[in-house]
Amino acid sequence: MAGLSLSLGTTGAANASPTPPKPVAADAMSATAKPATVDADCPQPGQRVKQSAFAEVYLIDPEFTLRLIPDEATYFNLWNSWDGIVTYDNLVRCYPTYVELHNAHLAKLTVADPVYIWDSSVGYRHIVSAAVFNKYGFAWDKIRQQSVVGPIAIDWPWDY
Repeated sequence: MAGLSLSLGTTGAANASPTPPKPVAADAMSATAKPATVDADCPQPGQRVKQSAFAEVYLIDPEFTLRLIPDEATYFNLWNSWDGIVTYDNLVRCYPTYVELHNAHLAKLTVADPVYIWDSSVGYRHIVSAAVFNKYGFAWDKIRQQSVVGPIAIDWPWDY
């Protein structure tokens, strides 16, 4: 993953424990249902997370889907800093698969207030309130004003 500069702790080879497995990519449509149960000690919607042994950063979305932030440019389309990323030893226990957050950015119409998050695999998803926007730590100054916002994923609002 080019560009992400998160420092990872290292241990000597003699003391190294086995590296936990990474989540594996899933089809975007198959990973959109909320799991039946998510342990309280697992990451929750709104959290940006990484696994201690790997550099990749993920976002937990409203459907409890682990969304890979594929590169630094995408990350900084949504947030202003690396602050707020929580490190877990083993994300796979909670989220065995992930879906990439393709070309993500924040947008709104130049003539209307609703804010959307764009993901090329889903479309524009309405972020339903300032409270939800802030829960995810999105940066208000990253919102792009556009003359057109569409297609809108009506059945998938960013609502939790």
